[in-house]
Amino acid sequence: MNNRQMTLISLLEANRDKFLTKKDIYTQIPFAYPRHLENHNNEGNKSVALRNISLDVREINNNDDIDFIIIYKKGYKIATPDEAEDYIKRRFKRDLKSLKLNWKLVNKMKLNNQLYMEEDDIKEIKTFANNI
Repeated sequence: MNNRQMTLISLLEANRDKFLTKKDIYTQIPFAYPRHLENHNNEGNKSVALRNISLDVREINNNDDIDFIIIYKKGYKIATPDEAEDYIKRRFKRDLKSLKLNWKLVNKMKLNNQLYMEEDDIKEIKTFANNI
C-alpha cells in the first residue's frame, strides 16, 4: 500500500455513509490525485488522476491485509455487509457470463477445426470452472 492509497482509504472511511465520485475524491485530496497539473481537455478515464483512482481502488480490493471492500455504484464507498454481498453477487454473475461466452467460443472453434486443445488443457479448464 502506498501513501496515496492510504489517503484514499482515510477519505472513504470519513465518508462511510455516502458515495464519493471521482470528482469528489480528486477535489478533496488534490495532492494525492493532482488533476490541476493535467490538460483539462482529457475527460473520463483518459485523465491520469481519474485512472489512478480506479487503479488504487482495485489495488485496495486486491489487498489481503484490508478487511473491507470498496464498491462502486454512483461513486466509491466502503461497503456495508449487505452492499458487499450484492456487489459480489453482481461481479460473480458478470464473470460467469464471461466464462460461459468463452466456453461457447472454444466449442465453436473446435467444431470448425480452428482450435485444437490437449486433453490436459481441457481438464484444467473444467477443474477451474468446477472450483468457482
